[in-house]
Amino acid sequence: MKNRGNRTKTSRECKAEILGRRAQADKICNRLEDYLDDLLDASFDGIVISDAKGNVLKANRAYLKLSAIAREEIVGHNLGDMVKDHVLKGAVVFEVTKTRVPTTKIHTYERTGKVAMVTGSPVFDDRGTLIYVVANFRDVTQLRKLSENLGRSFDPFGYSEKESFHLKPDLAELPDYGILVRNQKMKTCLDYALRVARFNTPVLILGETGVGKTKLAQIIHKASTRSRMPFISINCASIPENLLESELFGYEKGAFTGANVQGKTGQFELASGGTLVLEEIGDLSFPLQVKLLQAIEENRILKIGGKNALEVDIRLIAVTNRDLKKMVTQGQFRSDLYFRLNVVPITVPALRERSDEIPLLVQYFFSKFNGQYGTTKYPGYSLLRVLCQYEYPGNVRELKNLVERLVIMAPEDNVKEEHLELLACDERRFSALSLDETQSLDCFLRECEKRLITRVTREEPTLKQAAQRLAISVTTLWRKMEKHGLQKAPIG
Repeated sequence: MKNRGNRTKTSRECKAEILGRRAQADKICNRLEDYLDDLLDASFDGIVISDAKGNVLKANRAYLKLSAIAREEIVGHNLGDMVKDHVLKGAVVFEVTKTRVPTTKIHTYERTGKVAMVTGSPVFDDRGTLIYVVANFRDVTQLRKLSENLGRSFDPFGYSEKESFHLKPDLAELPDYGILVRNQKMKTCLDYALRVARFNTPVLILGETGVGKTKLAQIIHKASTRSRMPFISINCASIPENLLESELFGYEKGAFTGANVQGKTGQFELASGGTLVLEEIGDLSFPLQVKLLQAIEENRILKIGGKNALEVDIRLIAVTNRDLKKMVTQGQFRSDLYFRLNVVPITVPALRERSDEIPLLVQYFFSKFNGQYGTTKYPGYSLLRVLCQYEYPGNVRELKNLVERLVIMAPEDNVKEEHLELLACDERRFSALSLDETQSLDCFLRECEKRLITRVTREEPTLKQAAQRLAISVTTLWRKMEKHGLQKAPIG
């Protein structure tokens, strides 16, 4: 009697086995498909996934609620046909397929009256062929209504629904960095960062505390050829001086009493091939400044207790809120290290210098923390009016922390000005223009306009630059200054 274990399978049995495996694979695929639908529906923002021809593959629950379009009306349909049939006003997918870069537009949905900021992002296969477009929809209805009430000077978008905005063509091959700026100074700052990212020269990032210097360092790393390698950031002021050297350069085993018997790998070595960010570099002691300069010049480090130098390949970004040039003149910082670091300096402007971005940042942080904490809070008119008047000595970090507190603690979804006092915020810091019973809304808005124009024209050297920042023409700015009796600056 033959052993059945050694018997050759018949063609019928092989076919049955193949069909069984295929059925199992289909079952797994269907399960993954269900998981994907669940993940998309869990998103706070609307998401629509289409192929390169505009055929819709997925639409999550948040998008259906935002647009009031039924799932069967969009999934399986072509977005171009939906635009022709007036179901949609427009679709960002076709501009993405044309430019092959992330593109953002403003859409209004007639069925709900809601306004969304729509960002379409391309997805490529290994050969660089565009295969999908993922569109993200963020509800900004409240912010748009607020903009209309406050006037165009406070409009956080500055774009009509016929316009779009994305990375400039010469930067089209760079990835999307998850950062959206409107202020001209910030646009220039970002442009410098993206340009220098392609080169391995040291970068010195300057700016007040909380403006986003480390975020800019991350953008430089992501835009560089080192983006897949380590990104390591170390705060020189947070580590005791006697430990900082070993943290930066490491030590050999037995280098000193109490040292790890295996020795220690320093941050320079760990970051080799990638980017090393030294925050608060102005706090380095003179001996460490000498050793840092040597490491930059020679691309080599010497561990504590070591005899042989170790070659390292890093991109160094130094970050500080101190005036290093002044420290050099006062003998507090080595001039040779300063000039070596100051090859490409980039100054991140304070939030008070880009106050036109405050409404957009407020909306962004509300959306971010709503998604994080599962809330549905949004800024009311009175709150945003006050927040736009404050100058924020703690800059973006202070604004972010304030919004997080409001999202967590405000008792109502519509967060208002009075919640600042209720949540133990120092309301005096947020002193906005008072609106008494005898003052009309027109008077109040005129005073707001005058104050904003006064601030911007004081900060910008020419009227042309001030007009660009306010997103109005020079002629309009000149006329408004005459109306308010403000001193005119050179047009430039």
